[in-house]
Amino acid sequence: MRIPLVIIVCAAVVAALTLGCNAVSKEAAIKHYVAGKLFAEKGDAEKALAELAEAVRINPSLGIAHAAAGDIHRKQGNHELARQSYEKSCQANPYAFRPHYNLGLTYQRLAHAAKAVKKVRDFLGKAVKTYVRAVTLDPDDFDTNLNLSACYFQLGKYDLAEKYCTSALGINPEDPHVHSNLGIIYDSQDKLYEAINAYKASLELDTNQPKLLVNLGSTYMRQQRLKKAIKAFGMACEMDPSDADPWEQLGSCHYRMKEYSKAQTAYQKALSLNGSSCNAYRGLGVVYMTMFILDQEDTELRELGLSAWHSSLELDPEQEDLRKFVRKYTPRYRGPEL
Repeated sequence: MRIPLVIIVCAAVVAALTLGCNAVSKEAAIKHYVAGKLFAEKGDAEKALAELAEAVRINPSLGIAHAAAGDIHRKQGNHELARQSYEKSCQANPYAFRPHYNLGLTYQRLAHAAKAVKKVRDFLGKAVKTYVRAVTLDPDDFDTNLNLSACYFQLGKYDLAEKYCTSALGINPEDPHVHSNLGIIYDSQDKLYEAINAYKASLELDTNQPKLLVNLGSTYMRQQRLKKAIKAFGMACEMDPSDADPWEQLGSCHYRMKEYSKAQTAYQKALSLNGSSCNAYRGLGVVYMTMFILDQEDTELRELGLSAWHSSLELDPEQEDLRKFVRKYTPRYRGPEL
């Protein structure tokens, strides 16, 4: 059966008109996208989002417009709307690296803001899947490898965290943070010597890292290398005089070395910087009570120890072992004899 020529001609005309309409629609969408980008550059987020919304209404598959909207939402701190925009951008163009990276970053931010553990793990899991896609698209991107490593670390998958942190290190060995991250990952796997080497490599690139010195000192403590730990904590105290944490750690070190007076001073300094540290009160109480045990005629030491422990328990009542020590060393009240 032959199709009449007139029908063929009509069909061709319809197809041509359809292609023409599609071309016009795409052109209109691009114009709104460009206008949105210009408004964004001028700092007018409201008009920018309006133009980008019109662009994706005309052409829902315009991934760059979805991504641009995601950038604005993320800059405004609205990570949920950013997530929605980036997801649509990734669906529109599964081979675009930047929207995948930004989506992974947004999932990380959502995980950081979430309070429920299940939500945190859910967002981190989505971040991992997205970053894996991004690192497949661009294996040599430093930030993607580093962020993927951080997500795996938070999920407790230390072997994978090490893998991608090592990849990031290979891309940029001059970044101090990648060395410090690798040190923390090693530490969590009880690879203490490897952790120390990584911390030292980071400090060689950036000496002003008091938090990293605390990590280094803590690792030395785990090895019972207390003098080296004291040196690291002391350097951290000098670099950041306002931080109570290294003083707490110094107190613990001096106590282990039976330098009780120095331990007392360190814990008191920590409490002068952070009066809500239950650990510092607990440690100070241990120092006082140990000194009392060595000199049981000095009952004031016992009272000072009990007072510090009470303060610690007021800040954190969930210390059952400390409650037992308080009961053990609290003198029993004796009423008047008849």
